[in-house]
Amino acid sequence: MRSLSRSFGVAFLFAVTAARLSAQEYGPQPDATTRTELLTLREAAWRTWFANDPAGFTRIVPGELVAMGWDGGPWTDRAQNVRQMAEFATSGQRLESLAFPLTVFQRYGDVVILYSTFQLVLVDGANAQQAISGRGTEVFVRRDGHWIHTGWHLDRVGS
Repeated sequence: MRSLSRSFGVAFLFAVTAARLSAQEYGPQPDATTRTELLTLREAAWRTWFANDPAGFTRIVPGELVAMGWDGGPWTDRAQNVRQMAEFATSGQRLESLAFPLTVFQRYGDVVILYSTFQLVLVDGANAQQAISGRGTEVFVRRDGHWIHTGWHLDRVGS
């Protein structure tokens, strides 16, 4: 029962936050084309990480990456993330689903910050599922005519 109450609380928090944010404007917004490019790039960054695709990941994420994962621990760079991708792949887990229910954009010249909620499900070799919900702040920079994903800070919501 406590787990159900906690799940309801997390869902309620997401719903209240979504309603509040959709009614407000948070600074300069990127145009529709830029929003689409960034959402596609963000999705690719997450999926290449979980798929253990170092070539795809390094096309999106520059060497100067600063990343803070949802479980705390030390900040990581691109090389450390590539190692973590390989470790995840050998763990026997895989990404089952990934969603970003809420995303807010702020654009400042060649920098766009995305504030998001995320939900994902991981499955292990025995088909046991682990649902993870959280929040993320992700930074994108336009360099040489292309957007790159230069940093993120993730945290979990709930348990």
